Amino acid sequence: MKRGEIWTLQDKNYASKARPVVVIQSDKHNTFDSVILCLFTSFESDDTGTRVCVEPTAENGLQKVSYVMADKIVTVDKNMLGRRIGILSKKDMTAVSKQLKIILDL
Repeated sequence: MKRGEIWTLQDKNYASKARPVVVIQSDKHNTFDSVILCLFTSFESDDTGTRVCVEPTAENGLQKVSYVMADKIVTVDKNMLGRRIGILSKKDMTAVSKQLKIILDL
């Protein structure tokens, strides 16, 4: 698993059906049993400035316009991930990183 990759996650604590997540953890730390992720949503929210809009592409594998929720950071065991869907573009991952810096006050 590499930073920027999009995977499916299914867990009753997050959603009843598998949903996409993006790996935000540094590749330098991919030896852990767990992985740090941001959840996606398809719900457009104009009042939340911490979300990054991602258009579907063949590269990212998304089926519809989705939003990375930089305000929804989760750490899960790697075994909870399903399949790799795709990978975010450098532009989208840079936007996610920018929002993470804001939400984490880095």
